[in-house]
Amino acid sequence: MSLSTLHQRSNRTTIKEEDVRSQEDGSDSCPLLGEDDRTSSSIQPVRIRDVRRIDNGVLTPKRSLVQRIQSRKNRLIQRVLVACRLADPSRDQTFKQTQTSNRTVIEQLAAIRSSLFDHSQSVVNLSAAICCFAGSSLRLQDDDAMTNVAAEGHRIREYSLVFSDQVEKSVLAKIDLRIAELERIDSFIEKRAKLVLDVEYAKRTLAVEHQKGNVNRVAERKQALQAAQLECERATRFVTEQLKSLRPNQDADMLELFQEYAQLAAQFFQRGADLADA
Repeated sequence: MSLSTLHQRSNRTTIKEEDVRSQEDGSDSCPLLGEDDRTSSSIQPVRIRDVRRIDNGVLTPKRSLVQRIQSRKNRLIQRVLVACRLADPSRDQTFKQTQTSNRTVIEQLAAIRSSLFDHSQSVVNLSAAICCFAGSSLRLQDDDAMTNVAAEGHRIREYSLVFSDQVEKSVLAKIDLRIAELERIDSFIEKRAKLVLDVEYAKRTLAVEHQKGNVNRVAERKQALQAAQLECERATRFVTEQLKSLRPNQDADMLELFQEYAQLAAQFFQRGADLADA
């Protein structure tokens, strides 16, 4: 049996073993690396010394324009291969479900905000109509009764503006804050998804170099894979911590906001009723 044949069989065995290990990783394409995973590799992690910025608590290594373009190209290649079913998609079910859930909540909150804003504006518009009607009545019949009606119309108009301002600064501001918080989490998950693509691309190119039997290129690809995994692990930890900081009871928060809005509306209409009874 020739040496080349033995070499090819050894490569196939190595690739099969790596495929089995990758299938046993679970449902996450970029899990947190355990201590055994870090120490088992013969290639030591590269310590990042040149840091470009601290982005939301995550240290971001300085990368050249060529490196950024190369990363985008690699991610695009990986997306195209997955779309063409020439590569397996990532198994990030947990983070994908979280992202889908967050985006659904964002849409719901935006719809609720729009409805509350429209209702508050309808109150302002109604009050403006009442004010105009009272002013027109005063012009048609100039007496003390109509003067009082016109004054009440202006007061109702002022009350409606106060109500609208309170709604915007209190209820709508809290909804905006909640939406911004969820959008921030969504951006972190999206950035992490790009890092997952880097890991998948590194795994695929490493398997290709194994098939070619190029020892030097295999070492380079292993180092690239380890760097991508460490970067993804760091993003995974950060996103996980951010998800823990989210308020767990969304329904209770929204119920509280609805009650606050109802209280503000009740105060406005009570003021209008008090004017009518005076």
